Amino acid sequence: MDKYYRKVPPDTLEQFKRFRQEHPLKRSEINGRSWEYILSGDPAGIPLLLLPGGLSTAESAWRLINLLDPHKYHVVCPSYPPQIGSMTALADEIAEILTQEGIQTTNVVGGAYGSMLAQVFIHRHPDRVTRLVLTHAYPPVPSRIKSVDSTLRLFRYVPMFMVKNMLRLQMTGRLPANPSPELLLIAAQIHESLDTRLTRQSAINTYLRMVDFDQQNFTFTDLDSWQGATLIILAQDDPTSTEQLQNELLALYPGASLHMLEGSIQTATLLDTGEYLKVMEEFLQHSGR
Repeated sequence: MDKYYRKVPPDTLEQFKRFRQEHPLKRSEINGRSWEYILSGDPAGIPLLLLPGGLSTAESAWRLINLLDPHKYHVVCPSYPPQIGSMTALADEIAEILTQEGIQTTNVVGGAYGSMLAQVFIHRHPDRVTRLVLTHAYPPVPSRIKSVDSTLRLFRYVPMFMVKNMLRLQMTGRLPANPSPELLLIAAQIHESLDTRLTRQSAINTYLRMVDFDQQNFTFTDLDSWQGATLIILAQDDPTSTEQLQNELLALYPGASLHMLEGSIQTATLLDTGEYLKVMEEFLQHSGR
């Protein structure tokens, strides 16, 4: 672990190590596949299914889990099995995890890659969802499939060190000259995960799930009978989402509450300002159970 986290300030690293110790992964087998997930908080609290981003690990959501009052929430946060290549299969098997844990309905929170899964989940299992929170989200975009196909062709044939480098650059981007401790930790998590967990097939499946999402045919009437509520949190300065995509997303969730953030929607920045957590918790706690 030390070689990946040597640039992370000691106090930040200690918080992360403590989180790992206090949140051991729970394991379950579903349809012959091994699942790992974090189960935390009070079983009598507000149920919360927290869907991580592209790193696909439960512990990548550690800061948000740490900030949530364990006496208020009952959190399930899964890692995505590397052998699963569709958002549809992920959604269905996560529903099985909820059933195993005795959770019939839950609030669902997903950002970026996790927002794709959250949307598939609610469309396949609306009866399991009380409230939905989407951050850094966009609707299915069929035109993206061609560009993903190009990446998939590369992943199938280039050496693995190139696959890892491509993913590392995509996930971390270019760090600023003086990155915050949180950004350094995120970069270290990405480096560790790519070096120790990534296989060629898991890299391919990460993108196949995106293809599966972009092939979904959602319409604005799909959730007409759903009695829940949706909160969509977007940023004014988000280079990955155009105004047209934002409008298309909002059209899929009539009546959704919209909260616009100033500046970037980078996760570390969101949690630092406290605005994201405040808006999300006000929305979730209003729903009760």
